[in-house]
Amino acid sequence: MTWGVLALLSASPLRADTDLATAAKVETIIALNQHLSGYSIQVLLRDGRLRIEGSVPSVIERTLAEDLAKLVANGMPVDNALDLDAPFARSPGPLTARVEDLDVATRIRERLEWQSSTSGLEVAVEIDGGIARLKGRVGSAGASDRVATLVGTTEGVREVFNYINVDPDVLTAERERQAALAEVKRSDTWIADRLEAVLRYDTTVNAGSMEVSSNDGVVLLRGTVTSLAERQVAEALAGDILGVREVESLLSFERPM
Repeated sequence: MTWGVLALLSASPLRADTDLATAAKVETIIALNQHLSGYSIQVLLRDGRLRIEGSVPSVIERTLAEDLAKLVANGMPVDNALDLDAPFARSPGPLTARVEDLDVATRIRERLEWQSSTSGLEVAVEIDGGIARLKGRVGSAGASDRVATLVGTTEGVREVFNYINVDPDVLTAERERQAALAEVKRSDTWIADRLEAVLRYDTTVNAGSMEVSSNDGVVLLRGTVTSLAERQVAEALAGDILGVREVESLLSFERPM
């Protein structure tokens, strides 16, 4: 990447550093976008302006790059010099794919830690291209199945390979860890925040149509669902968050227009 260093010589060091940091942010957000990461795009600094150069296949990608740049440009002018002669990239760049895999793995690990039915289990998760591979040891087949189900319903997972070993010898220690985690006092803010995240991560419910609150460990669900199954899943997820003592559900069914 070529920076407009000469244009910065007359600027103050602080301003120069700020402009360079802004340009780096713009290049990063473009490089990590799944629609743009497959193309050769550079972000240059020239006379206090950001200039986007490279090539994309159409005005759609060209506009997206400019919109992303303006999102983090802190008011700096953006010149879009992208050409429209690149072949269409059938898949995102490897960096974008890897970042997405890391995001998916984090969602899974958070769910495993926050949900009482899986907290304390010795399970490792690897994600490659949306394919999840589960390893570790648990005390029962039921625990292994619960982990696999949780992973399979997490946003970004396309397929699950469950290599978790079932070893009854670890069951006692496993239950002791889970009991200790269940005894930890969780604030209502902690509970509500984690439940909202879990609902967002789960592909079988529409978190956008639900509201969550917690009062002394009693969770209240409001909003709408499209089916009895969705309501039951939302209620079950709420009841499975560490620190939840009770779930009150005011979820109602959407009425078709």
